Amino acid sequence: MPERKVVPAATGRRHRAAQKRSKTGCRTCRARRIKCDEGPGSCRNCTSTGRTCDGYDLHRLPIKRGLGPIIGVGPGRCMTSDEKRGLSYFQHHLIPNFVVFFDSPLWQESILQSCHADPAVSHAVNMFSAIHQDAEATGMPLAGVNWQNARHRFAMEQASRSYALLRQRRASVDPQFRHVMLLCCLLFVMSEVLLGQYANAIAHLRGGLRLLQESKRLGLSVCGALIKTFTSLNLQSMHAGVIESVLYIDDGQQHDDRAASDVFHTLEEARQALGCITDKWTPFVAKCWRLSETEIMADYEALWLERRQVQSAFEQFMPRFELFCETSYTKLSHKEQRGTNLIRIQYLGMIMAIKTSLRDDHDPNLLVSEQVGLLSANEALMENFFDRPTFSLEPGIIGGLYSVASKCPDLRVRCRAIEALRSWPRYEGMLNSQNAATAAVKGVKMELHKLQHNLRISPTFIPTQSGSATGTPAMLTTHLFNLYLPQQQELAFQYTAFNVSMPEAMYMRIRRLHRLL
Repeated sequence: MPERKVVPAATGRRHRAAQKRSKTGCRTCRARRIKCDEGPGSCRNCTSTGRTCDGYDLHRLPIKRGLGPIIGVGPGRCMTSDEKRGLSYFQHHLIPNFVVFFDSPLWQESILQSCHADPAVSHAVNMFSAIHQDAEATGMPLAGVNWQNARHRFAMEQASRSYALLRQRRASVDPQFRHVMLLCCLLFVMSEVLLGQYANAIAHLRGGLRLLQESKRLGLSVCGALIKTFTSLNLQSMHAGVIESVLYIDDGQQHDDRAASDVFHTLEEARQALGCITDKWTPFVAKCWRLSETEIMADYEALWLERRQVQSAFEQFMPRFELFCETSYTKLSHKEQRGTNLIRIQYLGMIMAIKTSLRDDHDPNLLVSEQVGLLSANEALMENFFDRPTFSLEPGIIGGLYSVASKCPDLRVRCRAIEALRSWPRYEGMLNSQNAATAAVKGVKMELHKLQHNLRISPTFIPTQSGSATGTPAMLTTHLFNLYLPQQQELAFQYTAFNVSMPEAMYMRIRRLHRLL
């Protein structure tokens, strides 16, 4: 009998040969991680199995590693890898930006949960994530929509998907639909602000505020954090060029000054008290900054009384807050201490803005030491951040730094404040640090005009009079050159000019500097 050969059984698992994955398939096949036949209109893979083909993405995101783990989605949801990466970026990068100083149930719970459960919110989140990721990579400019930019194209497609889903549900009786609309509206506002499209942002803000007013009129409950956020953006819109706040929303708690309590027991109490003062401070300061000196003098008495009311609120707040710091600061967590430092920065900046709002006849040089102290406090806060957040709805450093950069009579201090604004590109609600720095530079140009005129009249002039720049012309010229002269342009002139000490040469340097700014 012939001997039978025994073939040994194969050990180990069989591996499928690696194949190149398609990047242009329909959304459904990409979510199922199968190869799509890419049929026109709807692919046969979906239609033959009774599935709905979600069509093809017009724009894809460039792949970037290291954005955190790709998050999962709820049952029944169909998401592409680009959308999953966008939600991952939002969860692991953007939300930490929003809660770096204070916890926020709105971002940590409400929006985060909704973007997993509701497709409209998910697409709006992806729009915001893509725009922010691009803005952060380019220094937070106000550049508008760039259709040559892959992230912008992806963001606009996500926005259109979110709009379409919201339109489909306009007649819905779902009690959560209003909440979804408000969340999407907030995300649209912030996305448009990041793009520098303030007109579009205000339009979305108006829609959200009207929805809040309608909900209040109908007696419907609305998330308190959403009301607070929209109210804050409503006030900030006055700094963005809106003559008056868009609409008025009052939830019954916005103007509780907590006068009955002599001390703050928690950091949140101090924060809420400062928020009540901010509601009065913002419209007053925004109005004064728009008025000319002639208009201020024409209505000076009424403005002075309004300023005095705001100052009185700060005079009540300051001792209570400092007492809280003395008794409780060391007991606070590191995050709470950082929040406490921010509150101090906020109210010091607001007080400085109040003091300089009416351009009183007193000597502005008397405020220089306070302005230097405010600038130093902001710089100290900035030094504590190695990974600086670039977007926040919480007022922070921009207001105080701009107050110094635009109002300080010492040009050297103003230049230092402008450097600080430029060193941390960021948004605080509707305020942009780069915009603030640009506006402050315009003020420096005006001071240089005055300095240039005085030097023409008297070559030995040293500007130390009230309302003029302090410091010798040579010191100012050197510092301003170091700040504004592009390194790649006229370096030879920069280094040789500073060695010339003749008054006429100083005049020529300042005139040359003005042309370069």
